[in-house]
Order: sequence, then structure tokens, then C-alpha cells
Amino acid sequence: MSKDFDFTTEYTLDKTFFAECYDQTSLPAKFPKAYLKGTLFLLFGVALLQFELLPSGYVGWFFIVWSIIEAFSVYYKRSWWLWRQTFSMSSGSRVVFQVDSNGVSYKSGKNTRSIAWSEIDQLEQSDLGFIFHMGKQRQYVSKSCLNDETIAFMVDQHAISKRN
Repeated sequence: MSKDFDFTTEYTLDKTFFAECYDQTSLPAKFPKAYLKGTLFLLFGVALLQFELLPSGYVGWFFIVWSIIEAFSVYYKRSWWLWRQTFSMSSGSRVVFQVDSNGVSYKSGKNTRSIAWSEIDQLEQSDLGFIFHMGKQRQYVSKSCLNDETIAFMVDQHAISKRN
């Protein structure tokens, strides 16, 4: 691949993109572990009420209601995330995505982010896109806006940066 490679494309941050991003990057919740916090809140609230540890039962009921809210937040995690993204300030904005020999960059409104190939610890490829792993941070780019030459270039550049 040529060192003079430069690819630029645009895409819109819409509900379809956000849904793809969430589905490709989210880690599935494991059943008992995901509900552990809610279960502990429930047990604590019931213990407060049952053993009358406080003069008022309001605190116990507070923890019981909190456990229910926590369970809903786990169960409806995807819907809640999509709703927040759809109504965010960035929803509907255009993103200019650029790939070159230095790395990748995003420009959307006032926000600009450049990621050098050496900063990317892992380049995970799925059927629908790429996930850039940078420490604990992850960044997603959809293949729908990339051509085959760009996809091959990205894989090659990441491999070259890891060899050096």
C-alpha cells in the first residue's frame, strides 16, 4: 500500500448508526452479575424494613424502589442508550472521517479527534465495522462508509504499526 493513501468520507449520526454502534461495541450483560447491585439494594431495603433498623421505613422503601430502577436500567440498557444518543446535541450532525498513513481522524462540528495508528492497541473487525481499542476506550467506525481498498489499508497500517 502506498504511503500517500488518503480517504475521506462523510456520514450522519442518526438512529441507524447509533443502533449499529451500540450492537457492535456493547458487551453483553451476564445474567447474575448484571443484576447483583439491584439484588443487594433489594436485600438491604427489605432488611431495613423487616428488622426496623431505622425509626422510619422510608429509607428501606427507597432502597427497594432503587433496586427496581436498577433492574430496569439493566434490562432496557440498549433502548435507554439509543434514546439518549438520538436526543443528544450530536444527533443528526455530519461526521467527516479521514484515513491516511498517520491514522484516522473524525471531525464533527467543533469536535475533532485524531487517532494515530500507534495509539490503537487492537483493531477488531466485525461484519459491520471496525472497533478501535485504545486502552479502555473504544471507537467504532461502520464499514458502510468505507470501500474495500480503505478496509484493506486500515488492516495493513495497523499491522505495520504493531510490528514497529
